[in-house]
Amino acid sequence: MEIARAKPHTVVRGTRRLPRHFIENAFWYVVLSLVAVITVFPFIWVFFTSFKGLNDPIFSVPPQLIPRDPTLENYLRVWRLLPVGRFYLNSILVTFGVMVLNTLFASLAAYPLAKMQFWGRDTIFYLLLATYIVPPVLTSIPSFILAVKVFHYYDRLQSVIFPYLAGVLSIFLMRQAFKGVPDDLLDAGRMDGASEFRIWWDIVLPVVRPSLATVAIITFVEQWNNFFWPSLMLHTRENMTLQVGLVALQGAFANDARGIAAGVVMTVIPIIIFFSALQQQFVRGLTGAVKG
Repeated sequence: MEIARAKPHTVVRGTRRLPRHFIENAFWYVVLSLVAVITVFPFIWVFFTSFKGLNDPIFSVPPQLIPRDPTLENYLRVWRLLPVGRFYLNSILVTFGVMVLNTLFASLAAYPLAKMQFWGRDTIFYLLLATYIVPPVLTSIPSFILAVKVFHYYDRLQSVIFPYLAGVLSIFLMRQAFKGVPDDLLDAGRMDGASEFRIWWDIVLPVVRPSLATVAIITFVEQWNNFFWPSLMLHTRENMTLQVGLVALQGAFANDARGIAAGVVMTVIPIIIFFSALQQQFVRGLTGAVKG
């Protein structure tokens, strides 16, 4: 009799928990959906504004989102007045150059900090982390003097590539990913006579590919949107990146909100495409880095 009574009691408790769990999930889905709409809406507005013709009002009551007279003239006008193709090429060279080199050097720096034993290893790592709290503006003057007076990289693409060869955040993420790799794999490689470099390249890197994708995406977004340092170093239009070159929109398109919107869309679209292509690897790599 006690067993028979306990079973209905268990079923009733389970059925009572289900609606509460469902309500909590529904609440968070609604909250996150509202946050997503608020975050995405400004870009949607700019996107549709970039296609508006002269007969479509930008500001009206009630507001008009979708253009009634869509046109590509805004993009063509920006492309004709500015060397946007050159800006794109420079941005691609700088962004992919920094992305590849930063991922490579950060991985090389993180491997000994995670998997090799030597005196002062943790101290070096925490000193690296301490530099992350220093605002980049404080180091801009000595960095500018070094680039101009010592390395003679003023107004050259190298000046916006070399300062970002190994980021602290990239080293941190890669170190956390390397710490999650079992030591047995490394010991097996050492027993087979493989060098540390061979172990890093053939054994460890294939295991942490999602983290490599995470570092690559973060570096790509950061460098594609980088404006402060390139604006200091690049002054001729032949060497300007897209972010620096499109500042000319403030002068050439001061009263042309449609042209400015077209320039903004041309800047943001590559980031969306790149992130969409590597979204799954980004989430997996970031999760693995946090667990490590």
